[in-house]
Amino acid sequence: MTELALVKKIEGKMVTVSIELQEGCAACSNGACKANRSALQAYNRNDVKIAEGDEVEIEIPGAEQAKSAFWVLGLPLVALFAGYGLGRILFPTGGEGPAVGVSGALFLILMAAGIMIQKKKKYETMPVIVRKFGEYGV
Repeated sequence: MTELALVKKIEGKMVTVSIELQEGCAACSNGACKANRSALQAYNRNDVKIAEGDEVEIEIPGAEQAKSAFWVLGLPLVALFAGYGLGRILFPTGGEGPAVGVSGALFLILMAAGIMIQKKKKYETMPVIVRKFGEYGV
């Protein structure tokens, strides 16, 4: 997905941009959504020559977002079910309590692991500046 954005601040390869709100946003009463979408961090991976005030095209990598969701949400969710089954196997006479405890512990461990993996891949999952608006006939 690509969006048009305005460069607000440049700090090395990290750029703060402001996304223009789409026409559907005017009808929405969700002010929090508008505030969060108005300014975000983008990564200037390709060293596009930009200055504050320039309009740029940013790309939000959909595949990377899906991978991030898997590491932080999907894998821990699977851990809930697998942990419950493991708890029932390890404590067959213990009832629900130990199974739920193992499930919760495995959930927390894998969620922490997923967050740590995503922190290492921080720049890969950020919106990327593709080009300065107006270049290449745009």
